[in-house]
Amino acid sequence: MRALTTPFRAGLSAAAAVVLLAACGSDDEQPDAASTTSSSSSSSSSSSPATTSDEEVQAFCTEAETVLTTPPDAGLTQQEALDRTIADLDQLDPPAEISADWDVLVQTFVGVREAVADVDLTTPEGQASVEEELAGLEAGATDAQTRLDTWLTENCDNA
Repeated sequence: MRALTTPFRAGLSAAAAVVLLAACGSDDEQPDAASTTSSSSSSSSSSSPATTSDEEVQAFCTEAETVLTTPPDAGLTQQEALDRTIADLDQLDPPAEISADWDVLVQTFVGVREAVADVDLTTPEGQASVEEELAGLEAGATDAQTRLDTWLTENCDNA
């Protein structure tokens, strides 16, 4: 299985790169900012218990890996792919130990979606605006990403 920590660490950077490269593609292409981060996921949306069994942890790890490594449907627009990624991430029920950091991850993707909404990425001004916004999002998520990476490495068999 792919290492889980890589998508967490690289997810925002990859989304930023794909978003900014959108201006370089042809009109026929539909760039997906969440090209490595979206899929359908079925998981419980109940609140996390105080303690999480190893089976529950591994189930979360497997579901998170699926959401973060499965490419989106080819027909989705960039905005639709981000919407689906956010919905899929939000559906996951992380263990209590990482719940706050998981929320930061979800909100970071919400920030990416908002940063690219209604921006003309074919112009240098639009690209600069998005780059600036994404740099701030990435800086704000660094500590949470580090904690998530550490937890995933220590707890997930597929990390």
